[in-house]
Amino acid sequence: MRFTIRAGTSATAIADSILLRTLGLPHGGIVSVGDSHVRVTGGETTGPSDLLLDAEAMSNAGLRAGANVDVKRVILPVAEVVRFTDHSIETRALARALQGTPLSQGDRHRIDGGYLDGDDDVVLEVTAVEPDGAGIVGPATRFAIGQAPAIAAPQNPTSTESNVASKTSATAATAATNADPQEPTTPPLPQIADALLAGLDNEVELMAGWFSLLATADDLANSWNLPSVAGVLLEGPNGCGKSELVSEAATRAGTAVTEVDISRIFKPERLLDRLSSAINSPAGPRVIFVDRLETLTGDDALSTFRTQFIAVLRWFLEEVASKPQVVCVLGVDAVADLHESISKSPMLPRVVSIPPPDLDRRRRLFEAAFAQVPGGHQVDADRLAAKTAGFSGADVLATVLQASSMVATNDQSMTTDIAITALEGTTPTLGAVPMGEMTGFGFEKVANLDNVKQRLTEAVIWPMTQPERFERLGIEPPKGILLWGPPGTGKTFVIKALAHEAGCAFFSVKGAELLDKYVGESERAVRTVFQRARDAAPSIIFFDEFDALAPVRGSSSSSVSDQVVAALLTEIDGVADRGRVAVVAATNRKDLIDGALLRAGRFESHIELGLPKTAARHALLKITDVNLGDDVDRELLAERTEGLSFADLTGVLREAALATLRRDDTATEVTWPDLEAALLLFEDRRGEPNVGR
Repeated sequence: MRFTIRAGTSATAIADSILLRTLGLPHGGIVSVGDSHVRVTGGETTGPSDLLLDAEAMSNAGLRAGANVDVKRVILPVAEVVRFTDHSIETRALARALQGTPLSQGDRHRIDGGYLDGDDDVVLEVTAVEPDGAGIVGPATRFAIGQAPAIAAPQNPTSTESNVASKTSATAATAATNADPQEPTTPPLPQIADALLAGLDNEVELMAGWFSLLATADDLANSWNLPSVAGVLLEGPNGCGKSELVSEAATRAGTAVTEVDISRIFKPERLLDRLSSAINSPAGPRVIFVDRLETLTGDDALSTFRTQFIAVLRWFLEEVASKPQVVCVLGVDAVADLHESISKSPMLPRVVSIPPPDLDRRRRLFEAAFAQVPGGHQVDADRLAAKTAGFSGADVLATVLQASSMVATNDQSMTTDIAITALEGTTPTLGAVPMGEMTGFGFEKVANLDNVKQRLTEAVIWPMTQPERFERLGIEPPKGILLWGPPGTGKTFVIKALAHEAGCAFFSVKGAELLDKYVGESERAVRTVFQRARDAAPSIIFFDEFDALAPVRGSSSSSVSDQVVAALLTEIDGVADRGRVAVVAATNRKDLIDGALLRAGRFESHIELGLPKTAARHALLKITDVNLGDDVDRELLAERTEGLSFADLTGVLREAALATLRRDDTATEVTWPDLEAALLLFEDRRGEPNVGR
């Protein structure tokens, strides 16, 4: 993104907060500017595309006020060694003054006199940053004076800094001389681009095929006399890897990419100039990539010029289609944001969709982004990934930057707790995606039901965490699980505990909630539930009162239920496309559910939860949060409550506790007389003796 440099007074660069979000830095971060790197944050600027730099930062970047430059988000590694010109500042003072500061070779950096026991400010020149020429000063960074050493390492290093330099030099020498492959080598660090593309092999191959057909010197489309087309639409949330996918596909196809920046396009004439320049460039076979089209044609676009923008884009498609060895990719957040004349144009015969980062991609992103942060290898990436459903790739990187800034000002390494604090303060750009409920209790709160918990673990948790168990036996895990039994036996409660054990988002849907009298709305609601669960994967969809949602077809006077059953069958049969989404249903009347949903391959695992036996009721009494007095015999109470469900037993405890408070509002324990009174009251309400139903 291009910015205009303006004079500022802060050592931290200032840019418009909205434009920082488009850079993927909603909370600020580090950017490359000219020949240097600076830390940037949001603030007040004269114009939306202004970047405020102080005199020192402008000098380091080799720029002056008024310059128009390309600014890019970067993730710098932690510097191992920073070398300066000759100075007399103590190492400890340097470390305090520079923690978290991005430095590049050739920078001149001012050390505040406050770090030098009240002396005047000192300006130092950075002669080298090892090993990459630029990096962030971290707790492990060493400081030295002079130029970087030659490749040959010293024979007898005597200092910690020399050891670091020797290690760097030896590594470089090894790479230069193609060392014996028998020698152990350090595995390459995970890369962010690779993490963004994890699981998108099919999409990359599809795009590479289109590029090979339309944008190489072979000119296969003309050779094979194929119809003229312009390219493809690429759909996906911002920050989820569209640019990386186009770049990787072009690399595989052996063609170049020309990216057209429309971030500062406000008038149709400017868009026409940019697109004309890209089409008429003599660069040879190439892919023209135009991203964020929703900013021009979506609901938030400038309505005054929306029609003209659409006209320019239609012209652009026709020109690309007539140009040999050129293909375009139009990137958009959602195809629905485009005008129909573009989204349904025959010049764009294919739509490729990139989903939001799933659990695996988020885990890889955290691993890659934390790879060079001190202590980053110890961060629990699996735990962070489970807590960031709905985060885009840019959100993940913003979280890592925020966590890094939290440790940059003190001498400590990154920890999982610090990273979690950072992500809690990050607002996901995919916040419109409902995240589902994250339950706060696990199986430890489920009394007894050991067999039920085991079967749910096998059917839900194993497929998500240990899919190899099923692959070894050549089977697929169950697509759906049905819990059935009398009311109050803990069906909903045990599924909430299951969601916690699996680390999943939990979507609970009452059967009647999806029924709508208007044609098509109920089916749309079913599709929406599954789509939300996919976006928040791993997740569990729990349909309660399933008999109301999916009764036997033909048994209702309305056709709505039949259409809902058909929609459910479609979604269940499309389990391969659901990703890491488990589907569980519960009912009191299994006989009322349409038989097509109960067969193998759909809701094939049927788990009965009957009225709890004495041992189960006793187990509930041992883990209840109700504070029972010493005079309460839990075993006797369990025997006295024969025929009660878990919900009934909980109601008895609640009634006894209320009676205790009515008798003594300072009481802290429920006594046996209060429990006996609650039991009698409960029997009266039921109108039958306290025996099994």
